[in-house]
Amino acid sequence: MQLDGAVLVGALFGLIFVSAALQSLSGFGYALLSAPLLTATIGGAEAVSTIIITGTVCDVAILAMRRSMPRPVAREVWALAGWSVPGMLVGTWLLALLPAVGLQIFVACVVIGAVLLRLRSRERGAVVRPAWAGPAGFFSGALSTSTSLGGPPSVYYLVHRGLTPHAMRDTLVTVSLVRLPLSVAALVIAGMWETYERWLPLVVAAVLGQVVGSRAFHAFGSARYERVVLVLLVTSALVSVAALAIG
Repeated sequence: MQLDGAVLVGALFGLIFVSAALQSLSGFGYALLSAPLLTATIGGAEAVSTIIITGTVCDVAILAMRRSMPRPVAREVWALAGWSVPGMLVGTWLLALLPAVGLQIFVACVVIGAVLLRLRSRERGAVVRPAWAGPAGFFSGALSTSTSLGGPPSVYYLVHRGLTPHAMRDTLVTVSLVRLPLSVAALVIAGMWETYERWLPLVVAAVLGQVVGSRAFHAFGSARYERVVLVLLVTSALVSVAALAIG
C-alpha cells in the first residue's frame, strides 16, 4: 500500500498512539494492532524494528509512571524470557525467509489464532503448571522477532496462572523489556534490523498514547480487564484481515 510521505507519517502516528493506549490498558496488544498495518505499509523488517523502538518507550513509560510500585511476577518473567531465546533465533530466520505477502498472511493467522485462543481461555478456573512457560516462551520469542507479535502465547499462559490484572500487565511488560536486547541482537546479527527513517514522531505518539491508556486503566481498565483484552484481540483480527486485503 503506497501513501504520500506526510499522510503516511500522520496515519502511523495515529496508529502508534492507539496501540500505545491499548498496551497501557492490557499490558499487551501493541503489536497486535500495529504490526498488520505497519507490515502492509513499510515492510516486515522496518515494521518489526519500529514496533520494538516505540513499544519499548511505551513499556518503560507504563512501569515508570505507575501510581504504585510495579508488581511483575519474577519467576514468570524469567521463565518466559529464558525460553524465548531459542524461539527468537527461529523467528529471525522466518523474517528473512518469508516474502512480504507471506509475512502478512502469517501475521493475520497469528492474530486470528490469538482471538480463538483467548475465547477458549475466558474460563480461568484451571491453573496450568509452570512447565507450560517453556512452549509459551519459545513461541512468544519466535513471533517476537518474526512479526513482533510475541504477546499471545505469553498471555494465553499467564491468564491461566491466576494473576491479578495489575500483576499480569506488569509481568507482560517486564518480559518484553527483559528480552529486548536479545531481540535486537538477533535481528542485527541476521542483518534484518532496518529502522524506519521517520521513527522519532512515532516515539512521541507512543508516549502520548501511554498517558491516555494509563488514565483509562486506572479509571476502569482494571475492573473490566477481561472485556478489554477480548475486544482488543477481536479488533486486531479485523485489522489484520483488512491490512492483508489492501496490502
